[in-house]
Amino acid sequence: MQRLTLSLLLVVLTAVVGLGWGIDRWYSAQFADEEDPTVSAYKNVGRELALLLDAGVPTQQWLTDSRLHPQLSDYSDFPLPEGVKTHFETGEPLLLESGDQLTLHFYLKQQQQVLSFALPNELRQENNGALRWLLTLLFYGGVIAMVLIWLYPLLRRLALLRKSAQAFGAGDLQVRIAADKHSYIQTIEQDFNRMAQRIEQLIADNKLLSRGLSHDLRTPLARLRFGLDVLEEANLTPEQQQNLAHLNRDLMAMESLVEALLNYARLEQATISFTARPIQLAEFITQLHDDFYCEQVELAISSSALNVSAQGDPEYLAMLLHNLLQNALRYGGGRVQLSLQWLSGQLQLNVADNGTGIPIAEREKVLAPFYRSEGSHHQGRGHGLGLAIVARIAQWHGAELILTESTELGGLSVVVIFPTEKLSA
Repeated sequence: MQRLTLSLLLVVLTAVVGLGWGIDRWYSAQFADEEDPTVSAYKNVGRELALLLDAGVPTQQWLTDSRLHPQLSDYSDFPLPEGVKTHFETGEPLLLESGDQLTLHFYLKQQQQVLSFALPNELRQENNGALRWLLTLLFYGGVIAMVLIWLYPLLRRLALLRKSAQAFGAGDLQVRIAADKHSYIQTIEQDFNRMAQRIEQLIADNKLLSRGLSHDLRTPLARLRFGLDVLEEANLTPEQQQNLAHLNRDLMAMESLVEALLNYARLEQATISFTARPIQLAEFITQLHDDFYCEQVELAISSSALNVSAQGDPEYLAMLLHNLLQNALRYGGGRVQLSLQWLSGQLQLNVADNGTGIPIAEREKVLAPFYRSEGSHHQGRGHGLGLAIVARIAQWHGAELILTESTELGGLSVVVIFPTEKLSA
């Protein structure tokens, strides 16, 4: 940043001082022989007075014949502000501008009169007005041009940084910014690369840990399951059978957690195999409902949604639906509705239940992995991964995920809005 600040300061100073000095030198060279118009005007006045006095022309005749149109007026008829009046009475001439005319006034102390006459037109120097405007515009235009020339490489590097950040956020964790020793933001680019490297390493370690633990836990869990199955066939006392039931319940919870961890670990690698294709969601949802949930979930598909397709991957769409429906069945009050409708140009998938729902303050938090609502009476029955998996899959499909309250059932309503295209009839 220090390099950026110093270079910007240098460019601005160079533009202002350099252009100002250059334009001033050029103007002086072009108009060096031209006399100041004020001096010329006074020379003309002096020359005319000298000629008239030398010719012995009476004062009254000079007032009548002079091309300067001189006039004598009483000082009492010539009102002036106090500050100006003091200087005027000391003998200082007074120059006034009125419309397109310049007039010069002298105080005649002995006669208590004011001598006034018009000055020649060259005093106004109208011919150079356009040139001065042009030079002013040239100066400021030059400053702006130099700053823009300096800004171009900075904007180009910032655009590259923005593009890299977008690609990194979209999942390309290997994106980096190529080093450029002339870049104004070289330190920021290096910090971005170091940040990206650390994040990539942390995510890789997390994936390795979750996959390793999940797979390594499966083997001892399978052994425990086999041992418990053998014990169930033995002649056990009622107390031993009760303890065995507790062990079975705890083992099922561990197996469920491992399975959830494996599913989430697979999602971390799914961008590699994710392939979207046009899918008619109405048919897809109907088939999945009939195969797995026909006795547990109510299905409602509007006729307007029958001829609408969405881009998606069937495997991950099925995972999204299973997680939504299983969550609704687990945490709901026994009634679950699955619906698909076409509203205002949007294809909306809705899973609603009659459970206690999720408080508004926690609806964003439950989309994060391993978060479980603290106030839920179902606490301990889940692992906090179901909605996190749903959110990740919805993101891949470019779908919008909304958690709200079901107006019909009173519980949680999860709405997934898919980008769509109409099918030809």
